[in-house]
Amino acid sequence: MTFRTSVEKRSAPVLVLLSQRPRWLVPVLSLLLLVGGLALPPVFGALCLLLLLAFIGWLTYLSWPVVVGNARLLRFVTLGLVVFALLSRLREV
Repeated sequence: MTFRTSVEKRSAPVLVLLSQRPRWLVPVLSLLLLVGGLALPPVFGALCLLLLLAFIGWLTYLSWPVVVGNARLLRFVTLGLVVFALLSRLREV
């Protein structure tokens, strides 16, 4: 079993759970993590941004085979911006 297959298999129950929730839940939680990451004190803000980075990275990894062109670039830019924000918050600690 390849690493990708293992990740996909372990992710399936979580993805099913997320798909059964209201469609607005994931974007709202992502926005709350971003706002918390930028507004909370550095330690808590960095934790929020780290959670956001892990979540976005996980979704990017899973969706990579079906995403093409500009959508891939947008995902890289999003990850880069969250990494930049996280590093900025870590400098404040």
